[in-house]
Amino acid sequence: MNKQKNNLLKNDTADVGIGTLIIFIAMVLVAAVAAAVLIQTSGILQQKAQQTGKEATSEVTSNLKIMSVIGNYTGTNMTEFEVAIENAAGGSNIDFTQVIINYVDSTQTDTLNYSATAGAGTYFSYVEQRSVSTANQVLSPGELGIITILPTTGLALRGKATIQIIPETGTMVLKDVVAPTTWGGKTYIQLFP
Repeated sequence: MNKQKNNLLKNDTADVGIGTLIIFIAMVLVAAVAAAVLIQTSGILQQKAQQTGKEATSEVTSNLKIMSVIGNYTGTNMTEFEVAIENAAGGSNIDFTQVIINYVDSTQTDTLNYSATAGAGTYFSYVEQRSVSTANQVLSPGELGIITILPTTGLALRGKATIQIIPETGTMVLKDVVAPTTWGGKTYIQLFP
């Protein structure tokens, strides 16, 4: 029995345990650093996700709805368009002083900015037909606005054009209009709906 006891006292393999302990502590430190990096990254991603969510909500809720498009025939072609618009369901206010409208036909593209009076190929005008408060250049939910467009080149019989309404926030609204095959003695022609 004494022999075995001496054997245990002379065993120097405990040095391996200290090395294992050092490696274990190093692994714990690396894991702690990795956890800190992951927590910081998840915080940044959460902030970006919240910001993206707010922007996406703004894009979805700041949408226009075109109610009708009426063309004014003067002599040889349509030289004026009146577009009736309102906010889509759940929409927010849209400031028409910041809206840009593109009128695109087979021969011309007009980029129009807001003005109190419409100008041929340069400006569009905006007025409120139905207002929930004081009439201004801001389309609020429940209001009905009328945009007047005077394109550089009028729309001839069977002519096609696209009206693009680009608000400051929200999605662009497109409406294709097609002139009738005959004017039929009318001055104002409903192109949509």
